Amino acid sequence: MRFFSILTLATSVSAGLLDFRHNGGEKCLKERDVNKLVEAYRSILSSWNPSKADFLADDGFFGYSDSINTVAGLQTGFPIFPNKQAFIDRQNSSPDNLPLTVVEVGPWNCNKITVIWSATFTYVPGATPLPVRGIVVLESSWNKKQKEHEIQNIKVEFNSMNFFRNTGGVCERR
Repeated sequence: MRFFSILTLATSVSAGLLDFRHNGGEKCLKERDVNKLVEAYRSILSSWNPSKADFLADDGFFGYSDSINTVAGLQTGFPIFPNKQAFIDRQNSSPDNLPLTVVEVGPWNCNKITVIWSATFTYVPGATPLPVRGIVVLESSWNKKQKEHEIQNIKVEFNSMNFFRNTGGVCERR
């Protein structure tokens, strides 16, 4: 009996330590955290309101996407949103409000989540909506004050040609 008590205690301690593995002593993501952050990302892009900024880390946040830079006619290779405020300002002035559907979640590890998503939409009256499919890596950080995970950065790429056409861009065949 004593052996089983010691084994149970050792198992409980080991399970608790796993929360702090591989992330500089910060808590690692669990499935419920992954689900919460994926839903936060989906809702930020589908139905923005300023309260959703609470899901984003205050310090060190950035958004990276050569797809967005290309559609915007900007140089690639640098963050499109260098900080949280730049992301919030863009969302407040012109929210995406994409009908984002999460297709697949995973793999994920201690602080990164991979998500495949799709959205079929158009902002052009009378145009046929084209499907856009993308992949995002959400990196999380542990907010010690709020004792929960938040989105530290967003790295997203998607088929930018369909996105460009859905938002009114014109591509001529040559």
